[in-house]
Amino acid sequence: PLGPAPPAGPAPPPAGPGRLGIFSTVAEWRRSARSEGLQIINNADGELRLADGASSGVFESEVISATFGLNAVGALWRADVPPGTSLTLEIRGGPSATDLGEWRPLAGGDARPQDDGETQALEAALPLPAGTSFLQLRAIFEATARNASPLLSDIRLSYIAAGGPERAAGLERVPAPFGPATLTPPPEIIPRLSWGGNLPSALKPARQTPRGIVLHQIGDDTLEAPLPYLRALAAYQTQVLGWEDIPYHFIVDREGTVFEGRVGGPNAAVPRLSGGDPVIHVALIGASAPPAAQLAALQGLLAWLGQAYDIAPLGQHSATLSGTSVVVPNIAAHSDLVPDSADPSSQLRELMPELRRRVDQTTVRSRWYFAEGNVFDFAQRLAVLNPGADPANVRFILLRQPGPAVVREATVSGGGRVDLVINNVFSDTTDVPSIIEANAPVVAERFMTFGNDMTANAGVSQPSRVWYFAEGSTEETNRTFLLLFNPQSQEVSASITYMRDNGTTASDTVRIPPFTRRVVVVGDRLPNAGFGTRVIATQPIVAERTMIFGPGSTENSGGVHTAPGVSQLSRRWYFAEGTTQPPFRMSILVLNPNAQNANVAVTFLTQDGTSLTRRYAIPPTTRLAIDVNEVVPELGVATTVEADRPVAAERALYWRDNAAGTANAGAVAPAYTWRFADGRTSGEFQEYLLLSNPNRNSQARVTGDFGLANGTRGPKRVGLAGGSASRL
Repeated sequence: PLGPAPPAGPAPPPAGPGRLGIFSTVAEWRRSARSEGLQIINNADGELRLADGASSGVFESEVISATFGLNAVGALWRADVPPGTSLTLEIRGGPSATDLGEWRPLAGGDARPQDDGETQALEAALPLPAGTSFLQLRAIFEATARNASPLLSDIRLSYIAAGGPERAAGLERVPAPFGPATLTPPPEIIPRLSWGGNLPSALKPARQTPRGIVLHQIGDDTLEAPLPYLRALAAYQTQVLGWEDIPYHFIVDREGTVFEGRVGGPNAAVPRLSGGDPVIHVALIGASAPPAAQLAALQGLLAWLGQAYDIAPLGQHSATLSGTSVVVPNIAAHSDLVPDSADPSSQLRELMPELRRRVDQTTVRSRWYFAEGNVFDFAQRLAVLNPGADPANVRFILLRQPGPAVVREATVSGGGRVDLVINNVFSDTTDVPSIIEANAPVVAERFMTFGNDMTANAGVSQPSRVWYFAEGSTEETNRTFLLLFNPQSQEVSASITYMRDNGTTASDTVRIPPFTRRVVVVGDRLPNAGFGTRVIATQPIVAERTMIFGPGSTENSGGVHTAPGVSQLSRRWYFAEGTTQPPFRMSILVLNPNAQNANVAVTFLTQDGTSLTRRYAIPPTTRLAIDVNEVVPELGVATTVEADRPVAAERALYWRDNAAGTANAGAVAPAYTWRFADGRTSGEFQEYLLLSNPNRNSQARVTGDFGLANGTRGPKRVGLAGGSASRL
């Protein structure tokens, strides 16, 4: 009903949107509480414009009563605003005719109802204060040009009274199920059906390949019940505007909760907004600067979207707007594409450059895991190399147990390296797995000293459900430990199978809580044995092996080596390092975890290009240990292992009467580029680079580019004959 507010008792709200007020005819424009500087003309059955000679005017409707509580209002209007004029539409509401609150703008942009391209519309329903059942409309006309006036033909208000749960607490949250797997974690979102946004029937949205992301702001800063508002928003846009679905792919509330929006996810096209530019639309609830929680959630959402859909946060793309090709930021404000749009707020627009920078820094473009970590018995250092030309932002996440996690951040210059000595952060725990994340591709290694020995390894770049180790021993003074790190948010179970040299097996099972590692002391289950190992987990984990050995060794002294497992078996393995010259003892360990025999050819390459091949048959679920000193005594060698079925292979070297050693898996293929984060020739350190060219018929020209601590480069070039090995 339109007219003065009658006294009335409460009435139940309607099920969906309804029409609350229409201002179109001469009679309707005349029913106003205030009309100054305006005139009503009979064109199109009634239009409102400035009176002759007036430069400003105001129209205020009578108070409109809904007789039931509202939580949002929508508006459609037809107006003509010539240059030199302006038209401002406002609305206010409250629980009584004398308590209507502040005037709030009804701002247009590029929103239009489905079947009427001339009528302007409020893009998103405007939330109303709790208990609102009275509304009032105001139109402000202004002109600076002589004899010019804006013209308002009609305006239609629609009420929405959406109920249901008000808060998101307790609703199901799931990782966003869209796009490919990414290093940047997908946000936890509340699915559409969980928040009550009924799915449109038989909707098959057109598909798009998004090239950018557009930010909107909807609602206001005082909205305390986001769920009823979201339901009202969906009802307004689909039932009043007639759109096939809401246009926002995601909506973020003031507390940082992310809601699923448009059906079909980011690949669902939105032809209604931003000129149909193929972009992902993200709406923030609010009308000013986002609070910290909302901004943090937005950064995470944008970082994930950028990586999942190949949208560079600092990049640009071309868009066609009103028939003109323009270049816009990949992360843009709605007003960047539609200058007439009233959203987002000026505060958010001012934040856009900093937001893009933060999103770029938040994007995880490389991640490295280290299951081994012990700063009580070891001196431990993490080294990160940035091979790119631009600086990289690096986060060291030290998951000390018991917690809490400790985070350190650093910027690594292009071509530079940064070290973090964990013992300088804390040194009171034997249990500190770690994760390194960076917003650029980096290489990460861990360096540990233990008594008179040391060990260095690259991290693991991808957790896996399955891991293999070819080396393992609990014979004599040898102690073997498996370190199983669970980076998941739920508990993981892992089954371990030990495969002895004689073909017999033993098994074990462990449970690993979230973000925790388990240390398996193999000697407790498998004493006095040489063995290989297979680990199968219910979810991807990170697995490493640490061995302590040598005369007089204990759990915190002696020789040591650590190594990650291999997550993929291979028919070929390559080893550049190897020597049987005194005082070294060398072994090649090959694990056949298959149910069939594996036939293996092991070829040893020397520095002068000669080679020797030995062949072996490995029974099922058996490890083969080859004493290389007996095959090629007193030689520096590289090694190639070839098998007729996938196997795991490692090379072990021991010296100083078994008081020092190293063991690592080989490479599954040669490569043109190899990078090492750690390197040192100062003090008592002596470093070697071991090179192998398994391509028998072609020479390799090798350039070693050493990034020195003083920022200079130290290149070294060598030639490597086909089928030969070299030590630098």
